[in-house]
Amino acid sequence: MSLVDVSIIIVHTFEQRLVRQTLRSLRRAAPQLSYEVIIVDNRPFTGMHEILKSEFPEARYTAMPSNRGFGSAMNAGIKLASGKYILIFNPDIVVGVGSLEALFAYMEANPAVGIVGPRLNNPDGSLQHSCYRYHELLIPAYRRTPLGRLPFAKRAINNFLMVDANHDATQEVDWLMGSALFTRRTALDQAGPFDDRFFMYFEDTDLCRRFWQAGFKVIYHPAVSMVHYHRRASSDGSLLRQLLAPLTREHIKSALRYFLKYRGQSNPRYGQPGISSVSSTIIS
Repeated sequence: MSLVDVSIIIVHTFEQRLVRQTLRSLRRAAPQLSYEVIIVDNRPFTGMHEILKSEFPEARYTAMPSNRGFGSAMNAGIKLASGKYILIFNPDIVVGVGSLEALFAYMEANPAVGIVGPRLNNPDGSLQHSCYRYHELLIPAYRRTPLGRLPFAKRAINNFLMVDANHDATQEVDWLMGSALFTRRTALDQAGPFDDRFFMYFEDTDLCRRFWQAGFKVIYHPAVSMVHYHRRASSDGSLLRQLLAPLTREHIKSALRYFLKYRGQSNPRYGQPGISSVSSTIIS
C-alpha cells in the first residue's frame, strides 16, 4: 500500500448536505499534499454512496453493517487509510486554503506531537471552544441543567472550557474536540484507535488521554483555523426534553463509562517529560 501524506476520514450518519459542503471546501482548498478522502457510512440506505459516485468520485466509500457509533465507524476508516497522518474529521467543517498543509508542516516539525487540532470558529467568526481540561464529575450535569447557572458551577464550566486560556496561542491541552484531529499514524497505532464502547461522546476525550498516556503530546494550534457548523444536539430544548432525548442518554452512558474507566487515575499530561502540573503549556 503506497503512503499518502494525509488520510481524511469522515463519518456520515445524518448530514448529507454538510458532507457535500465539506467535500466542496476540500476541492476549493486544493491541498498541495497527497491525500485521500474516506467516507464511512453509518446509514448506507440513505443514498450517500450514489451522491459520492455522482459528485465526488475521488472519495473512497465504505459502509457499516449497522450504526455502531462514531468511534466504531471511524476505526473502520482508519483500517482502510494509507496516510502518514490521519485527519479525524467531522462532516460539518469548512477547510480553508493552506489549512492542511500548515497542520502537516507543524507535525513534521514536532515529532513529539501525536495530535494537533486547529482553532475552530463558528460561522459568524467567533471562537468555538474546542480545547478543554478534563471533566470534573459533575460537568455534564452542570452543562445540561439549571445547576449550571450557579456561581460555583459556572466557575467549573469555565475551567473545563479553558475560558482563562489564551486561545490565540499554540499550547498543550488535555484534550481536543474530535471534530478535527490531525493525528500521527505511528502514534495512533501505539495509543490505539477509538474505544468503540463509546457509541457517541467522550470518545475524543478518551483518545486524547490515551495519546498522553502513550507519551505523545496533544496540541491546540490556532495559527490554523477552520469553520465548524456545530450545534450541541443533546442540549436542545427544555430540561425534560433533554433528559428524554436519546442523545442525552448516550451522553450519560458515555460519561459513566469514561469516569469508571479512569477512576482514581491522575492527569497523564503531568507525567510527561518537561511538563509541569499547570493548566496549559504555551508553545513559543
